[in-house]
Amino acid sequence: MRGTLQVDCCLWENNHSNQGKFSVKPGRVIVTYGRSLMSLVIAQSLSRRGVEVIGCDDVDFTVLSFSNYVDETFLHLSPEDGEDAYIESLLQNIKKYKPDDDRPYILMPVFRNTRIIARHRELLEPHITIAAPTWESISKIFPKENLAETAKGVKARVPKTLYTDDKIELERNIKDFHPPVMIKPVAGVGGRGIKTYDSLDGAMAAHADFFKKHGEAPLIQERVDGEDYCFTGLFHDGKLIAHMAYRNLKSFPRETGAGAIRETVDDKIFIEPAQQLMRETGWNGVAEIDFLWTGKPEDDPYIIEVNPRFWAGLFHSVKSGIDFPWLLYQLFADGQVSDAGEAIVGETTKAPGLWLASTAQEIAQSDINFGRLSRVWSKGTGGGLVEKLSRSAVALKGVVDLDDACFRILDTMDIAKNSSDEFSEHEDPLAGLGFLFILSSLARHGRLPDEVKL
Repeated sequence: MRGTLQVDCCLWENNHSNQGKFSVKPGRVIVTYGRSLMSLVIAQSLSRRGVEVIGCDDVDFTVLSFSNYVDETFLHLSPEDGEDAYIESLLQNIKKYKPDDDRPYILMPVFRNTRIIARHRELLEPHITIAAPTWESISKIFPKENLAETAKGVKARVPKTLYTDDKIELERNIKDFHPPVMIKPVAGVGGRGIKTYDSLDGAMAAHADFFKKHGEAPLIQERVDGEDYCFTGLFHDGKLIAHMAYRNLKSFPRETGAGAIRETVDDKIFIEPAQQLMRETGWNGVAEIDFLWTGKPEDDPYIIEVNPRFWAGLFHSVKSGIDFPWLLYQLFADGQVSDAGEAIVGETTKAPGLWLASTAQEIAQSDINFGRLSRVWSKGTGGGLVEKLSRSAVALKGVVDLDDACFRILDTMDIAKNSSDEFSEHEDPLAGLGFLFILSSLARHGRLPDEVKL
């Protein structure tokens, strides 16, 4: 149960002054996947406007369970217990918390459960408004082979893509590809499971191995040049009504990991292809579109993936001036939104605990001979800490480029020093305890949870 909060009435009035008589009634919202920092951002955004927030998850001790911005939380069954059981468990609580009056009552899915909830919309919607796109819209961009077909139909730019479980068709069509090519799971998350091959024969062999192991065909896609950009938007009947884009200055892990320090960029080049694609889907709700772009104005970006839900950098989007949770609430509570404004280009934010870890990994993966340093540290059993440090300091001269290591650390700290994170932005001190979920995932599984990878 949260403490007493001061509603940001001035912010409320400013949001509505842009559209004259437009106003939206504070209601009650159920936010799923309470373990996620995305959910924390949503709760903070809505609660500050007087909206009651109820968090839920299938695990306890989540970020939302500690947040001052959450009124109540509840547990439900996991989707792994079966979709029907999960939906029934969720429905029981939806009925339990339904307001007695006519206030807006909205369910905001946050992560993978967005697709499940969309598929079972007809069971839930008599009791609550679902702030998510329909399954018909989602199925036009998910799995990835559907995205390729939809993009092809509207002539949106995507890498050359092949999806088939027919060996003859594979052998015939792969001849048109130019290596390197990538093998992708059709429903992967955060870049996991993607492998690159420098020959078509290698890609075909990997395709066969994947099919044998998983019982389904992977996607084959030409690799294209460019950096990753995250374009985020709110759509109404396929029309883009709020948007911003960012890139990761640092990630952890470095190659395919979560954004550790993010920067807002000018999103003009992404707007047309995003609208071109999403108009075809009739999208209602938020979406995150992954682009690859060289950064050259003369080069068009490639659409890589569409995520039908909130994204790991949601805090960054809000900090950049586009408050997607509040805009989404308005859309589904009232059918229209206040002026979203424009994103602040150049805004930076950092992910709690990951921004410095990314630099540590950079140093660890550089040309430093950490094997030798480890042997020096562990050599012999005698000597205390001071002696070990003395031996290691001598060894460092030969194995570490101290100038380079210091530069990496200071450069990261310079970028991060004026950057906010989810725990420093609002007075919500106990929410940080929920970050233990992320740390426990690293300790138990050796990797970050999927929901922080985008």
